Amino acid sequence: MALIRALLDKSVPGLDEAFGGRDVASEEMRIAINSWIAEYFNRTPDKDSDPCQRLPYTIVHKLEKGMFAEYDSDLQDKESAKGSWMSENLTQLDLAKSTAMQWMLIAGEAWLKPVPFQQDGRTFFRPQVIRRNQAVVMGRDPDGRLTSIGTIEQTAQGGSWYTLVESRTVDAAGFLQMHNKLYRSSGAHLLGAPCALDSLSRYAGLSESWVYPKPVGSVGLVPLRTPMANCVDGSLEAVSIYEPAMGLIHNINRNEAQLGREFELGQHRIMAPAEMLRTGDHGERKLDDQVFVGLQEFRAQGGIGLTAFSPTLRHESYEARKQSYLKSVENVIGMKRGLLSDVQEVEKTAYEIASTAGDYNLSLIDLQRVWFDAVREYLTLCDTLGRMYHYCDDTSWDAREQLSISWGNGVLYDPDKNWSEILQMVQSEMLKPEIALAWKYDLPWETPKDLEAIREKYMPELTDMLREAGVRSS
Repeated sequence: MALIRALLDKSVPGLDEAFGGRDVASEEMRIAINSWIAEYFNRTPDKDSDPCQRLPYTIVHKLEKGMFAEYDSDLQDKESAKGSWMSENLTQLDLAKSTAMQWMLIAGEAWLKPVPFQQDGRTFFRPQVIRRNQAVVMGRDPDGRLTSIGTIEQTAQGGSWYTLVESRTVDAAGFLQMHNKLYRSSGAHLLGAPCALDSLSRYAGLSESWVYPKPVGSVGLVPLRTPMANCVDGSLEAVSIYEPAMGLIHNINRNEAQLGREFELGQHRIMAPAEMLRTGDHGERKLDDQVFVGLQEFRAQGGIGLTAFSPTLRHESYEARKQSYLKSVENVIGMKRGLLSDVQEVEKTAYEIASTAGDYNLSLIDLQRVWFDAVREYLTLCDTLGRMYHYCDDTSWDAREQLSISWGNGVLYDPDKNWSEILQMVQSEMLKPEIALAWKYDLPWETPKDLEAIREKYMPELTDMLREAGVRSS
């Protein structure tokens, strides 16, 4: 939406008045935020730059995929009424995890907003991802947490554009105050004139101003911030994961444009004396076709003639260049080697896999901790709001006790190593062999009948022994 994109560049008049405040980010930060997002979407070459490598996308995509490669989340209690309600909220959150983390990596900061929705006669929360360029941050505490923020939401209906302007402010006691205003205009780039909230049915139940009946303790949005110090202006604003490499990315794009020109100019060329060139109707210099008549005879007589040449080009693989670029980005940002680039050219041995797994894990752990903390805070916020509006019961619920998140071994899944560890547990009589086989072949094992079926198929000798023992005992 045009109006949403204009939040940080201040190109739409009236937004500050609608929100009741200005964004606290400096002009330098606003320019930086817009440049990160523009670079992420940049795909059109110009005279001096060619973004064909799409490095911002590659950086964000590789980090997000690495984070969630073996991700799994669960709750200890999913059977009780409160547990099943919280489990559905977690399921909805996991559906948005990739989008949320990608926008955090792109713009430095994003927020998760719990939005109520109906399902099977119950009300749950679905997260809405709010990007940094979709919000006006009007206040932060000394730790950088929001104390006041404004967001907008646009709807096109009946030939008009409706813009909901929402502002949130939390006081020292933790009470959250909300303000809503609806505007109607003729285009997406205009704020328009105020209108009643019930002009759209979806906002008919909203109040223009209200305070939550109980303390929320925040603005009701869960932050996602890159774990990096601000290297733009030193403020409390978060920075893009690729901000330290922005200069390098620009130079790489210029390098790609230069390489493209070299290949274009490296086509078969003809050298000719200047007096053989003629000026065309539009001032261009060109050869007359007649100069090629009898060229071989002319050369045989020792004439100068025309000399064809093709200059030697730099032969460098596109993929090799990309890997070199990614290694440079890793160095500039301070990432572990191999997180973005491919560090090996041959298949690793099992020993090498085991010895390098820890290195890879360390390179992602800071980002994984950001998501883990956000999940805890989001579920706690869902519990607070759910109890406040009676979407769930008042049973006490602690995310620190209930939430379980597994990241695997960081990046690389080694099934042979896992199976070897399970066999060691069987040999040590810590695990039944039937359960080990059930894990390997994805079979049910919860009941005695399930275990008997596994023995029948995979352990016939043991089955015969048990039957004989049963006969003797009878």
